[in-house]
Amino acid sequence: MFEKENAIQSNVDYITKSYLRNVMQLAVFYTGADKIYAINISKIQTFLIKDAIEITKTPSADGLVVGIINLRGEMITVVSLDKWIGDEVDEDVYKIVIICNYNERKIGILVKDIIKIEEKNSSDLKLPSGNDPKISYVTDITLDNGENKLCIIFDAEKLLFDINMEGGEGTTIYDIENMSAMPPIYSDKLVLVAEDSKIVIEKLGEFFDSIEINYEIYENGELLLKRLEEIPPAHIGLIITDIEMPVKNGYQVIKSIKENPIYRDLPILSLTSMTNRGVNDKILKLGAVALINKTDLKTLYRYIKLYLEV
Repeated sequence: MFEKENAIQSNVDYITKSYLRNVMQLAVFYTGADKIYAINISKIQTFLIKDAIEITKTPSADGLVVGIINLRGEMITVVSLDKWIGDEVDEDVYKIVIICNYNERKIGILVKDIIKIEEKNSSDLKLPSGNDPKISYVTDITLDNGENKLCIIFDAEKLLFDINMEGGEGTTIYDIENMSAMPPIYSDKLVLVAEDSKIVIEKLGEFFDSIEINYEIYENGELLLKRLEEIPPAHIGLIITDIEMPVKNGYQVIKSIKENPIYRDLPILSLTSMTNRGVNDKILKLGAVALINKTDLKTLYRYIKLYLEV
């Protein structure tokens, strides 16, 4: 058990190298109900043995929030993924707490056990049929016994929204309804966006409507690139792309545009919850102008205004 956790931790410490190969490293785990789920390892800060830490119950611990832990002086909310997906399990089945960093906000997720680290290309990630906002995409994994199983990569943005993990009022994508109105941006230019999270698509749409810009949002990079071929570059003011997406990821979007002499001068922003230095260095090297945290609406607004009102 501990040897496996140490091996996985070594992978976590090495995660910034995965972006060099345009692959996603997934930490695959069993939920308390023995379902197979996964999380992008670039979102993981560390793994903790549940029995070695103290989880303090909070007044809100009757819902998705289980309690809080003190990790070297930092108070981190621990949540139940099982309850979020609709399963009721005994907390005694959990062995691991995965400490995750999304949009510079840390949460702990209770899991039963870590299965393996799996590398996947963007083309290996499939959008599920239906419209479940809690699922980003699905993929296949092979267990140690050779059995192939379906694995779900959950939408962490939706989880954060549902457990009310937004930041200060008026600063994040999650509390767009309560934020102070930002002045409209006057431009006929079009903003093209690639984003796969349903909750982020919804909130970005509300934000763009509020500042009165022309925009189109596509659920993966390939759809954006196909749409781009239909539009004269003079009509486009800005391209915004997520990094972690199925079919074609954000790195591939940036690379494809910058290698095309017709569109290579278009400004590209990376809007992502993966804010580590390796990701930032890669998108700048590929030709994007900046990496922006998904919850940082004020910075996003400044860049939109800069490029659309030129």
